[in-house]
Amino acid sequence: MNTIIKTENVTKVLNRGRPNEVRPVRDVSMEISKGETVVLKGPSGSGKTSLLSLVGCMNRPTSGKIIVKGKDVAKLPERFLNLIRRNTFGFIFQQLNLINGISVKENIMLPLYPTGSGFPELKKRAENIMDKLGITHRKHFPVQGLSGGEQQRVAIARALINNPDIILADEPTAHLDTKLSGDLINIMKLLKEEGKTIVIATHDPLIYERDFIDRMIEMRDGKII
Repeated sequence: MNTIIKTENVTKVLNRGRPNEVRPVRDVSMEISKGETVVLKGPSGSGKTSLLSLVGCMNRPTSGKIIVKGKDVAKLPERFLNLIRRNTFGFIFQQLNLINGISVKENIMLPLYPTGSGFPELKKRAENIMDKLGITHRKHFPVQGLSGGEQQRVAIARALINNPDIILADEPTAHLDTKLSGDLINIMKLLKEEGKTIVIATHDPLIYERDFIDRMIEMRDGKII
């Protein structure tokens, strides 16, 4: 299979040269193939989220290479990183980061506004995704009035609005009960069947046990073990 994500000796240093210097990611090398579903496994503070943010071009490594779809993104100018984040990745955060006071549909459409896509095209994409996730009946509701499970589906819909090749999920079941976690996991299984590459940072055993997970990468103290 084609490699879609590759890291080579990636290290991230915070507060470099100071007494409180920390290295949340240490000399990490890994490869992920197109269409794979991979779990970054490990306890809190092991470096999972930090590695995910580096792969997703939200932070830059201190050293090493991060190659996404054949491009070394680690040293690209910020304007190019914005394009890569927008066109390549869909992000599902532990904190959903939905915007209160606007509707479900408006929240979902937000990532595409800077692309210059026409409004009819935005509406059509949003309608299709809401239908797929079963939230069409809530499209005009303000997000703060939704249940936790519905809000999670809105966050997933927003992550999918740009039709990303790669989905990065950071502790996606952290604030969900067992039933809602199961619903979310089933959605991820469907996304895998559509050919998406999915990287999940989690310490949730419910995800470890699922048969659609291709591989688990275990981390501790910023390193792959």
